[in-house]
Amino acid sequence: MASRAEKIDRFPNKILINVSEIQNLKSPRAEPLNVFLRFEYNDGQFSESGKFDVTDGSPRPVDHVAVLAVNASDPVQIDDLGQKPVLVTLFEAVPKDKKQKEDKSTPIGQAVIDLWPLLKNETQASIASPIHAIPGSYLEAQGEQNQPSLSFTVSTEQPLVPVRDQANTNAVRITLEGLYSPPEAWLAGGASFVYTATLPIPINDDKETTVVFTNGTLRAAADATNKQKRWPDAQSFDDEQGELRSKDDREFRTNSEKTKPQVVWNLERRCFLLPFGSASLQHQLTRVPFIAVEVVRTATPTAPKGKKDDDTGISYHGVVYIETAPLLYPGATRLRGAYKIVPYNETEYKAKTKRAGNVIDEAMKIANQLFDRSSLTATKKDTKLTVDKQATAAATSVPKKKTEAGEDASSVTTEAQQYVEHSSYVTIDIVLDRPIIEKRKLSDLYRKVSDLIPPRPPYPLKTNSAGKAVDDYHQQIKNVCNLILDEYRKVCIDDITVEGTLPNDQKRRKLLYELNSTGKYFAFKEQLKHSVIKITFISQLYVFLLDEMHRSLNKSLNIEEPEPVPPSRNTDPQLRMFALEAESNGDYLLAAHYYKQRLAQSSDKLRPWLDYAAFHLLVNDLIKAEECLKECIAIEQTNSTVLILYAVLNAVLENNEVADLFFETATTQDSENVIAWSLYAIFQKHIGDEKNAQITLAKAEKLQRAILKHEEEQTASANIQLTSPISDEKREEEEKDRLGAEEKEEITKSSDSQLNVASKSRLSRSSRSSKQKIVEKSKSTVNEPITTRKSQDISSVMEIEKVTTKKSIYLKSAEFLLKYNLAAWAEKALAYEFLANSGKDQQVEITLAKARILQQDFSAAESHITQALSIDYENVEAWALWGHVKYLQLDFEAAKGRYQRTLVFSEKPPDLHTVYIRLGAILLSEVKESSYSEAKEIFLRACRYQPTCTTYLGLGVACYRMNQYDDAEEALTEANFLNNQSAEVWGYLTLICLQTKRYIEAEQSYKYAIKLDLPAGPLLDEIKTVQHQVGFGNPSF
Repeated sequence: MASRAEKIDRFPNKILINVSEIQNLKSPRAEPLNVFLRFEYNDGQFSESGKFDVTDGSPRPVDHVAVLAVNASDPVQIDDLGQKPVLVTLFEAVPKDKKQKEDKSTPIGQAVIDLWPLLKNETQASIASPIHAIPGSYLEAQGEQNQPSLSFTVSTEQPLVPVRDQANTNAVRITLEGLYSPPEAWLAGGASFVYTATLPIPINDDKETTVVFTNGTLRAAADATNKQKRWPDAQSFDDEQGELRSKDDREFRTNSEKTKPQVVWNLERRCFLLPFGSASLQHQLTRVPFIAVEVVRTATPTAPKGKKDDDTGISYHGVVYIETAPLLYPGATRLRGAYKIVPYNETEYKAKTKRAGNVIDEAMKIANQLFDRSSLTATKKDTKLTVDKQATAAATSVPKKKTEAGEDASSVTTEAQQYVEHSSYVTIDIVLDRPIIEKRKLSDLYRKVSDLIPPRPPYPLKTNSAGKAVDDYHQQIKNVCNLILDEYRKVCIDDITVEGTLPNDQKRRKLLYELNSTGKYFAFKEQLKHSVIKITFISQLYVFLLDEMHRSLNKSLNIEEPEPVPPSRNTDPQLRMFALEAESNGDYLLAAHYYKQRLAQSSDKLRPWLDYAAFHLLVNDLIKAEECLKECIAIEQTNSTVLILYAVLNAVLENNEVADLFFETATTQDSENVIAWSLYAIFQKHIGDEKNAQITLAKAEKLQRAILKHEEEQTASANIQLTSPISDEKREEEEKDRLGAEEKEEITKSSDSQLNVASKSRLSRSSRSSKQKIVEKSKSTVNEPITTRKSQDISSVMEIEKVTTKKSIYLKSAEFLLKYNLAAWAEKALAYEFLANSGKDQQVEITLAKARILQQDFSAAESHITQALSIDYENVEAWALWGHVKYLQLDFEAAKGRYQRTLVFSEKPPDLHTVYIRLGAILLSEVKESSYSEAKEIFLRACRYQPTCTTYLGLGVACYRMNQYDDAEEALTEANFLNNQSAEVWGYLTLICLQTKRYIEAEQSYKYAIKLDLPAGPLLDEIKTVQHQVGFGNPSF
């Protein structure tokens, strides 16, 4: 009894397999077919049903319950449940004679029950399993359409894995597809050899299971039985982490898998890990950088059942080292790819796996058992049954121990060296149910961000109802009463010290005297006043008074429709343009003034704060830039641009933990943002996390390839449209429409309201005529190519291909950073660009030049610009940048030539406004009549492109120098309208008033110029000279 109880304790968990019925099983003869079911698990029989008859294939109830006893706390048995099914064999019962010693029952079919669902939080599962015909039985004649089947219900009373442990379990699926490009010497062996692969998987702290893939066979590439398990997605190479991923490797793999012989396994091994096994796997992957998969060739066993060969002839001992770093990336659950096979070397093996020895001996014991079973079954019994058993008994758990390979592991054999010579490789796929390192949820990341930067609360809503006003009045009365009582108590206390008690009337008068003499009476009165006013304005009395007032006004006045309120003089886009213009002119105080105006107008909007942060990054005030970005995050936590910038800024400030948090939040919130992934990879390299950086970079490159593919498809469709024949009339109409659209776009690019005001009310006739001349001139110059458009149809296709250049992830990241004045990290991104894509690229050189200009390294910037022009001499952006460099170096003559060349090109630079302003300023400084005329044209074009105070000021100065005082006054008035705080504008208005003999206006303009701190210089000297000449305009005269 004790042994029985001990046996029950060893297997406390019971799995009930209830066979309800069998369908579609017909008797091959006229009489009924007598059959029974035998249940086997892990090479042992544990149940057998009673015999029953079947006839015509109709559903036949069976009602047999098989009980499988297991110990769910044993990690070895749990692992067996995950990868070994229950085999249900259908036997035809043959009557047994008394003289007959053995049962002559014949197996005719077999079904499989997968117990995996019981490990996945389920206590009951219904299964309909087909009965596969055993070769040689009559079931083969029925065909797949009439295939019989069994209906099962598998259940347990309690979950095999306790509910408290289910969240900490894990499962590993390992699929070994095949070995490709094998050594040529294998071809001569044919079917006389089998191929085995093995690797260890830990299941707890002191045990591991040896995963064995055996029965690999060498087959031709065209063999239809290969049936390779291809990855489900089309772009398999993009998602792989193996060693063979380059373009040349892809071509080699395609050729090897389609034309060369290969060893085929196509097996999947599942390992279920309890909580301590999952923790052990995590410890193993974090401690050991590689998983070693050993590959060997052995002779086909020929020993009979129950015996083993003395020498299996192990040869070609190779190893595949799979790097485990990709599985340690947060959220990663899959590792797949093609890995090279190298000869086994004991020293290298120990160094990479940190194991005392290999597992090939233990693996061969398991493989030999399978060989014995398969060889005998293949000759005496059916093949189908054997294959199923081989697939179910592929691994056995053993304690960790030091093994000896039985060979000189320190030397590399000549035969194993052939793996390297033929570039042999295997394809393997490892999938985890749960990641080793959990990826933080977006909600958790947002909560951490909120802890660092609390979101801005909404503005409180003030509820001023009549009831609330009365309640406030009552509360104030209570407060005042308490204060008066305190004063009265003081009077009473003072009265106690005096002989005799004062009458109450005298106490009242004394209290009033104290309140009036100390001023407390008026203080109490003021305290009540606010609540009284609220009652007056909110109560019914106020409503009544307002109604009566409106009735009186309606009787005495005629109410007309009021004029619409004019829009704000300076809108947010205009102020942003003014600030950027001040930045380009180096007037950072004025730029800060405009940014503050934007914040005053819309402090609850994200864009003004973001631009203000970029301004502080320009002037290298990192602390204020950080505060501005905090405001941006407080306004909108989900904006990926702000999250990326704040992460980069913290990386610059060496706050690596905060930077990592915001990079992770940005990539999680916007998982398709190439720039976010690219900069995250650069940051990980910056802090020395090379392994995660490679995986992050691979994700960025995958997204980039998808974007480029989409762009190529769009370009191809555009090319198809361009190559289609178009009539001459239609082409001319399209050209006219295009010119009109371009003219309209140029005139109203970013401030339509501004230009409308300028064109309707403040431009003089001469200015308008000058503008019309320029427009007519531009139309005439652009209309010339219309007649020769037929010869340019082919070149237009080339232009589109030229415009849609393929920018790398590093170049995109650098351009993004330069947009917000983070030059140091932009240079870092471009350094990786040079490492990844060696060779000349004009866009990279231009981006480097921009970074150098921000760092005020003008000689290096000029070097990059000349390098870009050596690649493409007509690059308009390079010419504009070269002009900026010369302008900042105060070489105005050289800058003038480069700006003029920039404007000659049909394509315009991105910073055309800056080119106009600086070229116009250079022309005005030359003090020549011809230069003034050219400056006037440049500033007119600038006013049409983007009207600002500076453009109209330049236009006004040019007209003034040409003695066109009316036009100059109109332009300067427009400049004053856009910015009435410009001392220079008031100074030139002073000169115009002096020249036109307007005494009062001249003096007023001069006062404003002095009040706004017109600096001492040529303009102020000129004003004073003219004042002395005309004898007025200065209040001191």
